[in-house]
Amino acid sequence: MNKIFHLLHDKIITLGGSKLSILSIAVAILVLVFSYLLSRYSIKFLKKEYLDKTSISKGTKLIIVRLIKIFILIIGAFVSFQILGINLSSLAIFAGIISLGIGFGIQNILSNFISGIIILFEQPITVGDYVSIGELDGVVTEIRTRSTTVTTRDNISVIVPNSNFISQEVINWSHEDPKIRIHIPVGIEETASKLDLARDILLQIASEHPKVLKDPKPSVWFETFGNSTFNLTLLIWIESAVFRHYVVSDINFEIAKRYAANNIDITYPYTNLLFKNDLSINSNNNADTFNKILNPGGVNNMQGHGYHEDDANHTGNIGQNGNENPVDNNKGKQ
Repeated sequence: MNKIFHLLHDKIITLGGSKLSILSIAVAILVLVFSYLLSRYSIKFLKKEYLDKTSISKGTKLIIVRLIKIFILIIGAFVSFQILGINLSSLAIFAGIISLGIGFGIQNILSNFISGIIILFEQPITVGDYVSIGELDGVVTEIRTRSTTVTTRDNISVIVPNSNFISQEVINWSHEDPKIRIHIPVGIEETASKLDLARDILLQIASEHPKVLKDPKPSVWFETFGNSTFNLTLLIWIESAVFRHYVVSDINFEIAKRYAANNIDITYPYTNLLFKNDLSINSNNNADTFNKILNPGGVNNMQGHGYHEDDANHTGNIGQNGNENPVDNNKGKQ
């Protein structure tokens, strides 16, 4: 027993001018472990008994929890150094080396940590907010000192470094007032007599959707005269940006069905193909005849410009009804 006792108390390690024993090292480690466990369980107790019963915002609760955890861990580390008998001032050189390492190798970690502190205090985002950063959309589910977890609509948790929320443009759809206005563009045929009916149908669809707010009430704007279209925009308000994709999809389905039932065409950009000469091209024409019509210089000349017989066969399907001045009208309708 005496040998074991002396072994535990013998100063076998030297650090910062202080000699450390196995026993002091073991006790210091136990203090650190105890500090970590104390921080975890004290936070759980505090949240269950006090924080969850108050009307404090989630962001403020998170700040309180993080500060308590950091405070307990710092105290534990300080006590461990005292047990080891290490003079903190003697670690100045070691601290300088650590600082140099941080400057060159751990810049991102330090940047994310400081950004996390800024987020916790300024609260540009809080847990439960619906945010967009870059191409990422989702709900903030957790904010930590180094990173923030954003859960997408596909239930995928994305870990985002906190520095991204400070250095990049972030859209917080839930900031202060979660209500948002959605613009749904619709292009209809150029028939002035159908404008009133088209507007009334849009307003009716919006008023019947359960997620569309009655106040502010929906409205329709006549935006512009487009190429062969009247461009309308339906404006609606919803209670949260989380539902905006579902609402837009539902309303677009209804617009397509009701416009079709009322003979209102939804138009799209189209292209007219016009021939300069009065040509009548039938599918029965062979490739040589078609080549001579389009290029009097001959087939070889056309092949020299990358024209092939297959192209002639393909283009020969144009105007197969035998109409003069055929027009390829790709006007899209629903």
